[in-house]
Formats: sequence, C-alpha cells, structure tokens
Amino acid sequence: MTPPVLLYSGPEDAAAVLQAAVKGRMTIRTVLPERAPFRAAIADAVAVLDASMRVPIDAEMIAAAPGLRVVATATTGADHIDAAALAGRGIPLLTLQGQTEILRGLTPAAEHSWLLLMACARQLRAATDHVLGGGWERTRFPGVMLRGRILGLVGCGRIGQWMALYAQAFGMKVLGSDPYLSAWPATIENVPLAHLLASADFISVHVPLTPETRRMLGRDELARAKPGAILVNTSRGGVLDEAALLDALESGRLAAAGLDVLDGEPDVGDHPLRRYAETHANLVITPHIAGFSPDAVRQVVAFTATRILRELDLA
Repeated sequence: MTPPVLLYSGPEDAAAVLQAAVKGRMTIRTVLPERAPFRAAIADAVAVLDASMRVPIDAEMIAAAPGLRVVATATTGADHIDAAALAGRGIPLLTLQGQTEILRGLTPAAEHSWLLLMACARQLRAATDHVLGGGWERTRFPGVMLRGRILGLVGCGRIGQWMALYAQAFGMKVLGSDPYLSAWPATIENVPLAHLLASADFISVHVPLTPETRRMLGRDELARAKPGAILVNTSRGGVLDEAALLDALESGRLAAAGLDVLDGEPDVGDHPLRRYAETHANLVITPHIAGFSPDAVRQVVAFTATRILRELDLA
C-alpha cells in the first residue's frame, strides 16, 4: 500500500531531515512556497507541514484537499492558516505554541530581536549607508549606551525571558507586562503595560497574534511611550497599529523601530512602513527571518514530523 502523502513546503536542507524523521511511513512531496503549485499538490495530501509561511492556507485551499487530516506549521504563530476552516472539518492544526520541549532550546528569534534593538540603538543602518556613500563622520551617528537603560518587554514568555537575560548582561533594567505569566523570573519586574510604556527606553514585543492582542499597541498606547523610545517587533505585524507606528516615527515620538514582521506580509511592496524605510534610516525592516536559522528549522521540522506521525497513528 502506498504511504500517505505529506506535503512539505520549506527549506530544502530540512527536507532531508523530514525524510529521515518519517521513517518511510509517509511519502514526502516537496512543493515551492507559491500558491499555484501548493494548491495543485495539496489535492491528494493527508498532511501538510509548512515551514515557509509564504502561502496562505485558506478555506479554498483546504477545500481542495478532501483527504486532509492534519496541518502543521513549524512556527508558534499560524495566522496565515484558516484555523476556522480546519476546525469546521475536524482537522487539527499543530503549531509550536506551548511545545516547551523543543522551544526552550531555540534562541534565534530572541537573538534577532536583540540584533534589531542594537541596530536601532547604534543607528547602524544610517552609519553603514554613510560609509558606503563615501562618508566618515562619526559625530553624525551618536549611539545610545545600553547600560543603565530600561528594556520593556510586552510578553514575557520564552523569547522575552531570553531578551531579559541579554539585557542583564548589558547592565539594563528590565520591566515586563504579561497577564498570562504566573511564575516571574528574577530578571524581569512585573509592571502594568501603561507603566512599562512610559518608562522603557526600549520596547520589545513578544506576543502571539490573537483577537485579544491584535493592535494591542495602538495610537493611545504609542502616545504613552517615553519620548525617544525605540520599538522592536518580531512577533506579528498585526499586534501593532502600524499607521500609528508610522506617525510616531514621523513625528519623532519614537526615535527608531526595528521590525521583522509587517501586517499583510509577504505582499509588502506598497506597505506604508516599507515605503517610509526607503528614505528614513530610523526604521530597520527584515523579512520575517528572526526564527529562521537552519539549525533551528531542522530541529523543529523533525519534531513536528513526529507529532504528525502520532496524530495519524503512524508513530
């Protein structure tokens, strides 16, 4: 009997890890992260493992897969997948949310968050552009000394707690706001969000995108931010009111921002923040790469493959 088809979209080097993980119990079909080939390939898939996040798995896509029994994503967030359409057919959606067994050892997202923080603090983008343009004027790019400054963490789970450790190493004070955290580490002081926003020199956002967190940092919240603060977001673009963020950057209320995510990605050609960044070096944008490290992806793909096998009673 032919093994059931597992549709995989993601890095090529992780495909070999996936093949080894399923141990011949499934047929791996690798597809480019583009809608047309994905839509054609899902028709006879029993399972999907998405490690690209580039193709929305919407209701139409799900309806095109009559034999689909499980969908998994190699990420904690899955806002590109129509969870309601899956639930309507009783198809489980497996994400990494809450999978502490694998997540506690993965640090790339926190490392990239810290990179964005430091890039903004030291005006890295403006300074490197200046040198590439033939300049060498150091006084144009004063940096913020981190020691003694305050880092505010909106969301204090795994990534937030890594950020707190990095901040501690740099001699910073750390404030945190997280209504769901019960055991607070000694590295983070639990404060209300309003206090955090008014006090923090750096605000770093680490929350999943849910109906509750969508635009949780809106115009009112950003207006309460300490003047000249720097904001970092590597969670999801939808947790911010991006129009309000743009206004805060243009007005100087925020000195800079480092973003790894934009609402509506990957179709961001006309995104107002991307257009602003073309001519303003106080906004650093990367293409949702914070968690994308080959080392981490291989581990996560192998872990997720075992979950899929268990879900299909093939383990």
